[in-house]
Amino acid sequence: MDLDGLTQQAIAAAEALRVDDAVALGARSADSMIRFANDSVTLVSRVEEAELSVYLAKDRRRAIASTSNLSPSAVKKFVRDLFSSMKGLPQSEYVPLPEKAAKYSPRGAWHDRKLEDLDEELPGLAGAAIDSARTAGGKRSAGVISAGKVDVSILTTTGTRGSDSRTAITLNIRSFGENEASGHGLSCSSTLSGFDPVTAGRRAGEGARGMEQASEPEAGRYEVLLSPTVASNLVESVAGAASAFSVDAGTSYLAEKLGKKVASPSFNLTDHGAVKGGLGGRAFDDEGTSTGTNRIIEGGVLRGYLHNLTTAKKWKSKSTGSAGFVSPHPWNLEVGKGDATYDEMVKEMKRGIVLTSNWYTRFKNYRTGEFSTVPRDGAYLVENGRISKSLKGMRAGDALERLFSSVRLLSKEREWIQWWEVETPTLCPWVLVDGVSITRAYG
Repeated sequence: MDLDGLTQQAIAAAEALRVDDAVALGARSADSMIRFANDSVTLVSRVEEAELSVYLAKDRRRAIASTSNLSPSAVKKFVRDLFSSMKGLPQSEYVPLPEKAAKYSPRGAWHDRKLEDLDEELPGLAGAAIDSARTAGGKRSAGVISAGKVDVSILTTTGTRGSDSRTAITLNIRSFGENEASGHGLSCSSTLSGFDPVTAGRRAGEGARGMEQASEPEAGRYEVLLSPTVASNLVESVAGAASAFSVDAGTSYLAEKLGKKVASPSFNLTDHGAVKGGLGGRAFDDEGTSTGTNRIIEGGVLRGYLHNLTTAKKWKSKSTGSAGFVSPHPWNLEVGKGDATYDEMVKEMKRGIVLTSNWYTRFKNYRTGEFSTVPRDGAYLVENGRISKSLKGMRAGDALERLFSSVRLLSKEREWIQWWEVETPTLCPWVLVDGVSITRAYG
């Protein structure tokens, strides 16, 4: 179904019920995917999905829901049922949609048509990653490549309308060697020309080969060099804490810190609603407000929270174009680059650890930002500026504010990161941090 027609049906049904406000968001995605294991392709698929999300407001009661049943009769019933469900809801703080209507057009220049249908090319791209990993020392590899397009259309009862689209391709590859050794590689791009399966495969293979003689570390505090993959995972948590919803809910370590130092002076964090090269975002948020660039941390100082219309009213501020239907959130994060190379950063380390990948990041206390995470797929001890051996079986722990306040160096080069541990696309450098606590993962 045409997305504009879909949103028009939903809004017409809402207006017939005399709602105070309504928003209809139609989304359609088409993704090509290939999975491989033990160096062999196991699945090639193409999935096309469509969904309608509707927000209704009436007498200070609000309701939100989504449906994939998109026939005209089903859409009308869906809106009526959603409206009926509001009767039992308590009244809440209500902020009306902007009266001034806005119109949005797709950003054609940031849309790569080559990524819309890659079914025939996917086996070759997977093969390039697998071959590169094997050449670099990996015995066998597994992973997934996903590529496709997302179209989004919006219509509101106040007349805001428009559409936008984005394309992206991502590769996640793990290679394995002897003694349960493993390495990890990623490549993420909004264009086919920016996609690099060879480099991702090489990194995974080198990690698998380098970890074959890994041993557990001594517990203690170390200088830690975080790869863009690891740093992005933690940066996403910083941005989440900058949501005014998290602050109001009492789950943010950034509460009551506007205008205060929360990171090293060299650390800058920005969110872009739409940016060239970004894998996420669009021109408008879920409330129809224009997205833009929001400086979250600048020179180590917290400059602002992310707002929707409701939180902006409470904070006597303006919406930052960050609205999800429930809470404000980032779209495309960017960490400012530094002036060092990877080799220079390693040489700066006296007693440190290089972390290339991680998972299971968990918070002991969201209010204080205390967390721990499990490194895997390539971790190396550095002594007096040189990598001396590989490490396994460890856990890294810290508090977000202390960690980012201890940033010493940032690399010149940055990479876009997005995978199952990093939901928000993030452009991130290597990050050298002082004094991170390292313990053994078991015992």
